[in-house]
Amino acid sequence: MKIGLIGLGVMGYRVAANLKNSNMLDYVYNKTESKAIDFSKKYNVTYLKNLTDLAKNSDFIITVLSDDYAVSSVIKEILPYLKNKILVDLSTISPTTSINLSEQVASNGGIMFDAPMIGTSVDVEQKRITIIVGGPKEKFDIVKDVLSNTSNKVIYAGKNGTGLYIKLAANMMFASFMSGLAEAVSFAEKAGISKEQITELFLNISSTRSPASNLKLPKMLNSDFETQFALKHMRKDTEIMVRESQNLKMPLPLTSLISNLLRISEGLGLGELDVSSIIEFYRKTRQ
Repeated sequence: MKIGLIGLGVMGYRVAANLKNSNMLDYVYNKTESKAIDFSKKYNVTYLKNLTDLAKNSDFIITVLSDDYAVSSVIKEILPYLKNKILVDLSTISPTTSINLSEQVASNGGIMFDAPMIGTSVDVEQKRITIIVGGPKEKFDIVKDVLSNTSNKVIYAGKNGTGLYIKLAANMMFASFMSGLAEAVSFAEKAGISKEQITELFLNISSTRSPASNLKLPKMLNSDFETQFALKHMRKDTEIMVRESQNLKMPLPLTSLISNLLRISEGLGLGELDVSSIIEFYRKTRQ
């Protein structure tokens, strides 16, 4: 089985590296060709200059892309070449969009799974990312066999779209936690509480301590915003949540507020930085 991967961003690059290190990757494609060339040289993988070549030559295709538009555009281009092939999308996009795309793939004789990742780029590097898969159960074992080379937990969630709904629920909580942590830390800083006291509070005393606070609090306190999960992607995810909530006919008042906060933060130039940089919104706006 020939495996091709499309998208060598922060997450995709690391997924591709894990797959290649397990001898489970044959081809890569990236919109910015220089990144594909660099990956090809480093990992001895064939890079292809266009999407159709990758689709024609691969039996199993993985996409790791930024948003609905990117995923839709790629699938539209490779759709004629997906007969009898499996396409697994690791991107976080709208479940509604993904379900529609899976139907198009099926009408062309292929099978599509949504398989969003829960975790950060660090988790991918350490192969402890969780992948939640939605799609036809009869082909799940094939998907799991491949993705287990980059994840220690590949979970079947149900029909197409289910994986994405679960991922959005997880990110909804994460967005709330990050904005709450940033606000609390900024409040403590302004009140003159030391870094050491803040660290002790949120990592050892508070009942809200968690793997997320262990990972992100030091980044906030040290203004270390090297990207693990970009703020712009968190903003994008919250916008998807709000749109999907309209389809589900339910309000998301807190998520809507956080989405606006992230949009303002992106306007302050924080979009490409790690989501922990949301604390800079408070630092830049407090007196």
